[in-house]
Amino acid sequence: MQIIKVSDTVRFPVRCTYKDEAGTDKTLNFSLVCQRLTQTEISAKLRDSVDEPILDVLAEIVHEWEGLRDVERKPVPYSEDALRAVCDQLPGLAGVMWRTYLTEVGAKEKN
Repeated sequence: MQIIKVSDTVRFPVRCTYKDEAGTDKTLNFSLVCQRLTQTEISAKLRDSVDEPILDVLAEIVHEWEGLRDVERKPVPYSEDALRAVCDQLPGLAGVMWRTYLTEVGAKEKN
């Protein structure tokens, strides 16, 4: 039963930092567009993917990204291979994306 109208996708910013060779914090900012899963679907993914890396779940739900640039400052087009490559290059990034998704996909308190 659908009670309210909620879009099938969700767009949100992903922000994180990582250290460069000098120990300086570098910032990575980009946006993801993902399939909006219901609470039931999220619970099933978490239950059914105990042995499946979260990156595989992200590969299923991410549709596109904006703002991710390569070392020459050129936009990186989204593809599953590009998603896997950037997450391999920067350990922990998949976890940041997933936690941000879980925060942004649902309702939040309004002050």
